[in-house]
Amino acid sequence: MTKKKPRKLIRFATSTVLMLALAAGFQMAQADARTLNFATPRPPTERPTNDVLRWWVDEVNARTGGTIEIKVHWLQSLVAFRDAARGIQSGVADIGDVTPEYTAARNPLWAITQTETGSGDNYIATEAWRRATNGFTPLEEESAQIGLRPIGYYSSGVRVNISTTRPYLTPDDFKGDKVRMTPRAISARTNSKWNVTPVNITFTDIYSALERGTIDGAQSYLYVIAPYKHNEVAKHVVNTTIGQSLIPVMMNARVWESLTDKEREVFLELEPLFSEKMTKAGLEEAEQSIQLLQNHPRYPVEYYTLNEAQRAAWEQDMAPAIEEYINDIAKRNPAAHELHERLMTHIAEVEREVQEHGYPWQRKQSLEASE
Repeated sequence: MTKKKPRKLIRFATSTVLMLALAAGFQMAQADARTLNFATPRPPTERPTNDVLRWWVDEVNARTGGTIEIKVHWLQSLVAFRDAARGIQSGVADIGDVTPEYTAARNPLWAITQTETGSGDNYIATEAWRRATNGFTPLEEESAQIGLRPIGYYSSGVRVNISTTRPYLTPDDFKGDKVRMTPRAISARTNSKWNVTPVNITFTDIYSALERGTIDGAQSYLYVIAPYKHNEVAKHVVNTTIGQSLIPVMMNARVWESLTDKEREVFLELEPLFSEKMTKAGLEEAEQSIQLLQNHPRYPVEYYTLNEAQRAAWEQDMAPAIEEYINDIAKRNPAAHELHERLMTHIAEVEREVQEHGYPWQRKQSLEASE
């Protein structure tokens, strides 16, 4: 006669097997987790755009079921901003912010993201680029050739002129100053005979250059002034309301191909959400920056916004330089003219939409309020 095992013993054995199975599964999940390194020049401060980046990191982890973890390396600690494209391509970083200003020779079409005329609004510029490049094969081919895959975009915001001597309200205000300028502005200086000495330094060197007097001013971006403490060394800030610098977030193409279909789908789903949230956060930071710059307890600046005549003066002088710039890009990629025309068309289109209906998040709020 076979003796029955006590029920307590059976329950204990079953529980033990279940716990061991769960532990083994947990260890396997932990082993399968993959860390992707994200390189950024941003300081790890508490600011709306950093909040969005942290949200995106958490979303990637949650939506992939923990198979992908993003580790952010702040303040150029992994790779220098000007070398970000090469650093990502070589695998030093897996993902990162890339500025096309430093990579125009290798990826000319991406350089078209840097505008000098048209709206400098974060949302308008970013959404216009997304529409202009949707299904644009030449850009996709160019990205593939350099081993990078865009997974998001955001704008550095409207261009501003910062200076220690006098506000640069029109090109006539340069008066021989030494100024860190964009390539298009340097061309405009030659074509329109601006009395200014352009100085080639990286964005991250602006503070020390202003402090030492190596430069008298710089073309910069509104909401990065306070985080990078440029208001400590600059006295004047001029909001031009035109032009901006779009920053694509790039992933190493080999890394992209190594992801599972589910993981790639997560990044694709998050791209429009990330871009919209970043533009909204950028606009919030711009407003916060204006208040902070004007009312800083130790380092307030004189803040100016261009009137229509002053804005027209910049756009008039910049127009020939932009045409020359696009012609130069077209020598390396003939699709440049078409892409630039598409971008400027969509900038005007999105600007009208915002004027008539507000931003997407405002439309959502209005719709929710009416329901």
